[in-house]
Amino acid sequence: MRLTVHCLSRLPEQHRHHAELILQGRTPPDQAMLYLATFNDRAVALAWRREDTLEFIAVRDLTRRRGIGRELLRQVKQEAKAAGLTRLDCDPAQAPDGEREGLAAFLQGQGFRPREAVLSCCLYE
Repeated sequence: MRLTVHCLSRLPEQHRHHAELILQGRTPPDQAMLYLATFNDRAVALAWRREDTLEFIAVRDLTRRRGIGRELLRQVKQEAKAAGLTRLDCDPAQAPDGEREGLAAFLQGQGFRPREAVLSCCLYE
């Protein structure tokens, strides 16, 4: 099987158990675009975006360092661009304390640059 990224309005019940391992107690908002990455029909990463803000992105710890986050973010950017957005912002403070620096480094490696209090990525570079 290959990695698949689904753009959803809510989490499917069949993926809820694995998604909860990624969410670590957080709850996806009702009004957001959800992006669920699955591999072998198991949720391995999750992100959500409202307007031009990537509010959450996480890869399950067992599957990190395999390009899953990069592919998930690529699809989020692609969808945001198709929706007419010109940039995407993300605040690394959304991550748990011990993972903020890693998230900031990941985002900067994917083209995000400091802008005011967040990291921002131009979608038309």
